[in-house]
Amino acid sequence: MVSFIPLFPHADQLDAGIAQINTQITTLDHTIADASYSYSLAIEYLAENRFNANNFKSIRGELNTLFNWLWFVQGVSLAEVDRILLRKFVDFCNDPPTELIAPTSYPYFVLDKQTGEQQVNPKWCPFVLRGEHGYIRKEATLKAQLSLLSGFFLFLADVEYMEKNPAAVLLRRLNVNNTRVAETEETDKGLSELQWQWVKGTITQLANQEPDKHMRTKLLFTMLYHLYPRVSEIAARPGFTPLMSHFKKHRSGVWVFHIPKSKGGKSRQVPCPPAVLEMLKQYRTWLNLSPLPLPNEAIPLFVRHQAGTHGREKGILQAQLGVEAIRGIVNDVFQITAQAMTETHPYEAQELSGFSVHSLRHTGISHAIAQDQSLQTVMKNAGHSDLTTLSIYTSGTLR
Repeated sequence: MVSFIPLFPHADQLDAGIAQINTQITTLDHTIADASYSYSLAIEYLAENRFNANNFKSIRGELNTLFNWLWFVQGVSLAEVDRILLRKFVDFCNDPPTELIAPTSYPYFVLDKQTGEQQVNPKWCPFVLRGEHGYIRKEATLKAQLSLLSGFFLFLADVEYMEKNPAAVLLRRLNVNNTRVAETEETDKGLSELQWQWVKGTITQLANQEPDKHMRTKLLFTMLYHLYPRVSEIAARPGFTPLMSHFKKHRSGVWVFHIPKSKGGKSRQVPCPPAVLEMLKQYRTWLNLSPLPLPNEAIPLFVRHQAGTHGREKGILQAQLGVEAIRGIVNDVFQITAQAMTETHPYEAQELSGFSVHSLRHTGISHAIAQDQSLQTVMKNAGHSDLTTLSIYTSGTLR
């Protein structure tokens, strides 16, 4: 019979820890190489994430399950984890022993009223039964697990404890043929590398044929892919106009795109890669503006080339682009590209014709993760508050 215990304390107890757990891990040092040291590294990593409650909770849960499995099931050190061993861990989590599954979620620790100290909650289990059809693990849950563990292994590489990231390897190789999880319908899927290259070719061709109209299209797609904003964050709406001056030079010398208010009411600044700055310079030069925006420049970022046909901008020329207008531009490019792809790539063309503007955000985030950008960085740039949200952007087709 397998028995797990909650190993990691709450965020406000990381410095001192739980006496009962500290004693047990010290004892483990006699049988598990560097148990105490690897545990201290995990505590250090959790401390780096303690100020984001959602991230902390998710990371703590995954580290807790991993360390329990390594120590009490396999009897090995964290240093021994490689792709093959982590694959066994994933299989274990996909089909855990029934004694590790609880009907509901219980807190890790409870207060001992006699001693006043936190004690392990005997009701706690690492897995929770949700639904009426037994324990079923969805693919999104597995992706979230590997994404979170990948961040931890990157940290271990930074502190020179491990050289490789087995979680990242598994995440790239994840597919329906090697994973025993429930299939889930994919929504808002991103473009494949083939589709993205065809779309870029279409935009370049359109800009060469009608630069007055499609230099704007090139900048729009470049931003949607490299900065992956929500469409509402670059579209005009009552009380908000995206301006050229939202591109700002940070005191560090890095150019950023400032999003003053996003989902959840938070603002953020997204660093601009060279491709975005180069396209911005091309677009502004075409408009007879300085290559890069000046401080407090009040020029709208995107404007209509034709008068609006309805709504508050009906009949107005040079009105700013709203959400529907941006969606229309993106959809037109997708349809033109799909038509061009039909003869040589019919399946990819059919799929592309059904994509939306959000698919570009999905594509940019997915490709950023595939290029091994820090998950924390991608999360902040995307405007997400929880690392587990990134699981929807990871798939076996990234590389």
